[in-house]
Amino acid sequence: MEYLYHGSGIKGITKLYANAKLHDTNQDVIYLTNNIPYSLFYIWDETHIGFRGKHITAWIKNGITYYEEQFPEQLKTFYKGAAGYLYCIAKHSECFPVKEREGMFFSSVDTEVEKAIYIPDVYEELMRYEMIGKLKVLRYNDQTKQRQNELTDIIAASIIKRDFYKNNPPRAMFMKKYFQKAWKKAEQQYY
Repeated sequence: MEYLYHGSGIKGITKLYANAKLHDTNQDVIYLTNNIPYSLFYIWDETHIGFRGKHITAWIKNGITYYEEQFPEQLKTFYKGAAGYLYCIAKHSECFPVKEREGMFFSSVDTEVEKAIYIPDVYEELMRYEMIGKLKVLRYNDQTKQRQNELTDIIAASIIKRDFYKNNPPRAMFMKKYFQKAWKKAEQQYY
């Protein structure tokens, strides 16, 4: 049986509901993946981070999951000690590939969970996948100074574009806490 996966910090999910919007549409869907390391990034532990929203900097290319840090130790900061669940569903005829997103699928049909796997420490599980070559982490501290500056500039530009998240105080606090260099740069450029 072929499974698709959905990572979540929420315990006890028995059915996945189509309540996310498909990219660039108004269609309600469930997002799924056939790539376990990628699904692990969606186990976002709100209690651990102090923020409900997610900040995922991962993608899949040629079957390998990539994760790019945007500040030093981002992966460890977000996922060390974070716990959650990998929900598995049987792939069915109503699961379709997401355009231009390798390894990602969607379904507009609410779907029963076949099994749930508890992940006690997401970071440790991700490190296991890195060791076996199914995850490649682009660590901030291993990047060139030029790339580090580019990453900071990208986040700073996003902060400015979203007006410092004035309409989303929890996101503003999250960005200020974890993206300090980019936040300061945005303030310098804006004010």
